[in-house]
Amino acid sequence: MKSITDEIFSHENRLTTRKRAATVLRDICEQHERVTLLPDGTTRDLSSILLAVDEAEDWMVLDMPAPPVDPQELLAMQPLMGVVRYGGIYVGFQTESLQTIAWRGAPALKSRFPQHVYFLQRRQYFRVPVGVGDVGPVSLLRLGEPLVQGACHDLSAGGMRLLAQPRAGEFPLREGELLASVEFSLQGTELRVPGRVQHLDEAVRRADGSVVLPIGVEFMQKSPAFESFVARYVQERDRAMLSGR
Repeated sequence: MKSITDEIFSHENRLTTRKRAATVLRDICEQHERVTLLPDGTTRDLSSILLAVDEAEDWMVLDMPAPPVDPQELLAMQPLMGVVRYGGIYVGFQTESLQTIAWRGAPALKSRFPQHVYFLQRRQYFRVPVGVGDVGPVSLLRLGEPLVQGACHDLSAGGMRLLAQPRAGEFPLREGELLASVEFSLQGTELRVPGRVQHLDEAVRRADGSVVLPIGVEFMQKSPAFESFVARYVQERDRAMLSGR
């Protein structure tokens, strides 16, 4: 993780608008992405999650980290650097005015909303969270197994991450598994391309009790037309997010 923090906290990696930073942090919160906290001046890695974000009121709440640390010792080590993987991109922030609070009956950490949030793209293809309604339901056609359906979370010209609801009795997906096709619509255009399961994250339980499985899929044997069409959408979506739209 130290190699990531050495790269991410630099001026060129800053998100340019507070609105976009808030959107990213809220999404991380809603998806229960694991946040690595690094106390200032130490080499310790602590694990936490974002519990709540409110940029208007200028605060955010983090779960007390694991392994357990004495709260006073933790406060003495602030500021904490937070790093989280979000859609194939590393996101970084730093806590400010950290304090311990009770959040819904359990100990937690409250910080001011970060002054800066940082993005570090380390993949071959730039990846963006998709806009509402831009991508239709995704179908993964497996070889000899029932298809898997889900919703696209983020997209690049090289692949996507989708959230699928696993069904009992299905043979589980495997990292490296080849897919006969990945089928989805992008802004009304139907697309189909062979794929490969690149990675599987731990299943996430949402607030409504449903369970989703994050799946990273790599597009294989892409035609130039397919790659160009998806890349154009990703570029336009990124510009829209940068401008705060």
